[in-house]
Amino acid sequence: MKTVDNNKTAIIILHEIYGVNQFIEGVCSQYTGKGYHVFCPNMLGRGFFPYSEAQEAYEFFIEKVGFDYFKEVESFALQLRQTYESVFLLGFSVGATIAWRCCENGAFDGIICCYGSRIRDYLSLQPSCPILLLFAEEDKFDVGDVIDQLAGKNHLELYKFDAKHGFMDSHSKYYNREQKQLAEDYISIFLRKYH
Repeated sequence: MKTVDNNKTAIIILHEIYGVNQFIEGVCSQYTGKGYHVFCPNMLGRGFFPYSEAQEAYEFFIEKVGFDYFKEVESFALQLRQTYESVFLLGFSVGATIAWRCCENGAFDGIICCYGSRIRDYLSLQPSCPILLLFAEEDKFDVGDVIDQLAGKNHLELYKFDAKHGFMDSHSKYYNREQKQLAEDYISIFLRKYH
């Protein structure tokens, strides 16, 4: 992964159930191109799953990784804080839920969670840093109810997009170019605000 000399900002990118695939590699390249030092742990510890193996990928993630992986992310972030002035976290799907679980420790300058469905299992968390939550309107749970339960928490910005889970992934059948651009605009504003 290419890095930019003299940069003081790191961003950790957490992938979806599929692993470090073309989409995630593209996201990493995008943020490297913007001048961030990008770190993308391969949580699966193996090659990526094709989209056609979504169920197998989910089962592998639950069995071999799990949402407690946030502890490793927090530990890594604390190491990065020794070198970088700012550390951000960006997660997609299961990576977004893991990112959300990191919100209470204070290791991050900001956390961005893109369609983290299982955030609904951790609604009691109280963010200690700025959080940007981006939800797809069409998901496997009542998105409106989750947003209602999260509304009012400190440090939290919430947006719901007229799209399906996975809408930011141009390789997914749920890709929505217009909504992805809107989401990326919100992310850029958020990063500028807290950088």
